[in-house]
This record gives sequence, C-alpha cells and structure tokens, in this order.
Amino acid sequence: AAAALFAERGYAATTMPAIARHAGVSTETVQANGPKQALLRAAINASTFGGDDDTDARDTELGTVMLAVGSGAEAVAVTASVLSGLNASVHGLWLAFAEAARHDDEMAAALGGLATRIREQNTTMMSEWDRRGYVRRDIPFDELVDRAVLVGSVEVYDRAVRVNGMSSEAYTAMLAGMMSDLLLPR
Repeated sequence: AAAALFAERGYAATTMPAIARHAGVSTETVQANGPKQALLRAAINASTFGGDDDTDARDTELGTVMLAVGSGAEAVAVTASVLSGLNASVHGLWLAFAEAARHDDEMAAALGGLATRIREQNTTMMSEWDRRGYVRRDIPFDELVDRAVLVGSVEVYDRAVRVNGMSSEAYTAMLAGMMSDLLLPR
C-alpha cells in the first residue's frame, strides 16, 4: 500500500493515515512498521533487485538472468531489458525518494547510500562481464561503471519515458544501443 501511494502521490502527499486506509488497517498498525522514511526505503528495496541492502545482485533472480548470457551483445540486451523493467517499476518511488531527500537530511543520506549500493551492484555485474571479456578495456573500468550507472539511471528513464513520451520498447532499444556503444569492446 505504501509503495503504491508513494509512487502515485509522492513523498509529501503520502500520509500515514492514507497508507492505512489504502491497506485497510489502522494508522497505528502502519506506524508500528516504522516511520514514513523507513516505509519508503522498504518499498524501494522490495521493488528493485529484491532483498535487503546486503543482498548481492548475483544472488537474485534478476542477477541470475543477467549472468546467464553468452556474449557481450547478449549481456547488453539483457541488461537493457532488466533495467527497463526495474526503472519502470521503481520510477515513482525513486521520484518520491528524491523529493524526500530534498527536504530531509536523513533521507538525503539514505538516497546517497542507495546510489552507492546501485554503483556497487553495477560494479559486481560488470566485473563478471569484464572477466568474460565482454567489456571494453580502452576506458578505465571505474569510469565505465560510472557511465553505465548514469545511462541506466531512473532519471534517464524519467526523461525519456515520462517527459519525452518515449514508449517502453523504444526506451529499452535506446538503452541497449547506449550500453552497447559504451561497454562493448571496439
């Protein structure tokens, strides 16, 4: 219930009583699950690779899919598809999280921590592909990771899909092209 309301209404407009009404429980029951910030963090974690902050991307269902590839081109295509689905599912939550972070130092720190975790997960997956020879070597690895994180970000999804009206399919194809140009050996 909280995830749906955060994604639909944003952080500021989502109240504990509204979450309770949406879930069909009392406000006290919702409050027993933590403050609003904790509910938003839990919603983000549940909507991404799954698991908590310590879950390795390789140990998730999506991570398994991303590692079951046989070539760099397949890695890029699968990654674009996975990121497109992830970005679509967390888009509203991410915007709510960013909104909360603008006005709350604790949420800003949590958003920074989430961004660090996303980079770490990208490093983990790209290290596997680098080991297989799927990643170009003419650009320092850390720079490739930083670029890939930005290209695959929710913010780019937001700009392409929500702001520019791009279809999900067109976004996935664009992302695959950008990732191919960025990552694959020349």
